[in-house]
Amino acid sequence: MSAFYFIGVYLLGIVFAGAWIDKVRKQTAHIQQMNAYRLLPPTLTAPVFYLFLTVELACTSLLFVWNMSLVPAIGLTALLCIYTGAVTFNLLRGHRNISCGCGGLLENDHLHWGIVIRNVLMLALVIGLFYVHPHVETIPWTFHIICFLIAVAVCLIIAVGKTIMMFKRKWVNQFESFIEGDQVK
Repeated sequence: MSAFYFIGVYLLGIVFAGAWIDKVRKQTAHIQQMNAYRLLPPTLTAPVFYLFLTVELACTSLLFVWNMSLVPAIGLTALLCIYTGAVTFNLLRGHRNISCGCGGLLENDHLHWGIVIRNVLMLALVIGLFYVHPHVETIPWTFHIICFLIAVAVCLIIAVGKTIMMFKRKWVNQFESFIEGDQVK
């Protein structure tokens, strides 16, 4: 059971660390994406962005230091609820042509219900990991390294799958354009 716990903790840590790095590298783009949600006055968007960035960094750091203890659990739960609420609200308003602003491995060009489902599953993972945290046995550092490498492998599989789906969509769109072009002639 401890191995699954640590794989989950490291998986969340890697995902949020990647998102944080992407947001730091592309701050202006992410602030514009937040503005596109039209949930905050433009004057508050940048301060809220930096607040979220700080909370993400703190939670990610604490995941790797204290695992899924109280502080990272509360922070990640709050962030996931806010992010999921913002996506859901915009989907209900019909605003789908917005980049989600998730950053890193989780980035999507358009809003869709899959993002909400993914965030709810991540929220369930955070709650589950927090629930079992007091009962997790300590494991040797070699097992920690193995759990971390498994989490990295899962992230790589997700990234490769996402890239394959992107190429598939482009290929299908080009094929459809080619077929439609032939029918016009």
